Amino acid sequence: MIRKTLIACLSACLLASALVAGAQDGDPLLPSPTPGPSPTPNGGAPADPDWPLIVTVPASDDLPLVGAFYPVNPARPTVLLLHQLYTDRASWEPLLDPLLFAGYNVLAVDLRGYGDTGGAIDWPQAVDDVGTWAAWLGAESGLSNPAVAMIGSSMGSSLALAGCANAPDCPTAIAISPGWAYQGLEVGDALATGMGDRPALLVYALRDAWPMRGVPRLVEVATNPVTVLEFPGNAHGMDLLDAEAETLVPQIVEWLGEFAG
Repeated sequence: MIRKTLIACLSACLLASALVAGAQDGDPLLPSPTPGPSPTPNGGAPADPDWPLIVTVPASDDLPLVGAFYPVNPARPTVLLLHQLYTDRASWEPLLDPLLFAGYNVLAVDLRGYGDTGGAIDWPQAVDDVGTWAAWLGAESGLSNPAVAMIGSSMGSSLALAGCANAPDCPTAIAISPGWAYQGLEVGDALATGMGDRPALLVYALRDAWPMRGVPRLVEVATNPVTVLEFPGNAHGMDLLDAEAETLVPQIVEWLGEFAG
């Protein structure tokens, strides 16, 4: 309840100023997903907002992809959050408020096979889904800034790296507990050629089995700028984010500020 209240207060302040700017530029602030709330005429949040906006976008195979969209400022970049196995978009709650209070729009999605998206798990198709979300943000979200940084955890980190490599408007990717080929989805090419000169941040625990094998290989093949953050222990994915939140969350926000804008 406290987090929802804080987000509602943030929305009331930032949406008001964003609507004024949008009116001057002729750019709409919000998309028109259904269901989802609309701001009051003066830009404030509704008395009891249904927050976030729940967005449904058709995938290239027509599977309805579902995500939670938090528009804060149409002129600011968006952060696309890609969850790990056996979870859903709600797992990103520890990172959500820091991103919103840093002024980023956030889109947390349910991968195919999980949450409200459902369907069958298909990892190559899931990479394509990331492109679908990036295209929606650029063309239909109502945002004027097309930049979309991508953050993924474990299997989601593979999608963040591959998805960013495929999306020209992705300035950077952050991979938490990445591997070389989770579920057979190799991501070496994303760093070797796909990302060009766009930087990537790789985060892992030194005794976490798959990243401790995969990260050195990813660094070896990378031709783009890569920074590695190492932590003690063997915590994986969101467990690592939770265990090292005091240090890691500010580092993520700082990285985004430097490379995403």
